[in-house]
Amino acid sequence: MLKRLLSNDDEPEPPAVSVPFDALLDIAQSERRRQCLRTVNEHGRLELTDLAEIVAAAEVGTDRDQLQSQQRKRVYVSLYQTHIAKLDNTGLVRWSQTNGTVCATAETGPAVDALNDLADRTTGGDC
Repeated sequence: MLKRLLSNDDEPEPPAVSVPFDALLDIAQSERRRQCLRTVNEHGRLELTDLAEIVAAAEVGTDRDQLQSQQRKRVYVSLYQTHIAKLDNTGLVRWSQTNGTVCATAETGPAVDALNDLADRTTGGDC
């Protein structure tokens, strides 16, 4: 808030993240979780299988249709067993195990913005 008062530009202040700071830092420790957040934020709602493919493709630097089955499976299992539950527990995404979908919440976009801002302000830069 003080930053905005002291600045000259009329750019609106981004919405605050209501996730506790330590929880957001815990999420930020994993590139896979950060990629999940960015992807869910971009798409709004995804089947877990699609999310796993997008994340796997980003990790290996290829297109989804070029992924090997083992690459898909490795990421899917990791998301299913660990990462999606962590994101859901913090309220950063909503996970419906019943229908296999991951949805953005009101916290997804602000969290991605906060993590991007943090990455921009640190050495090594990429979120």
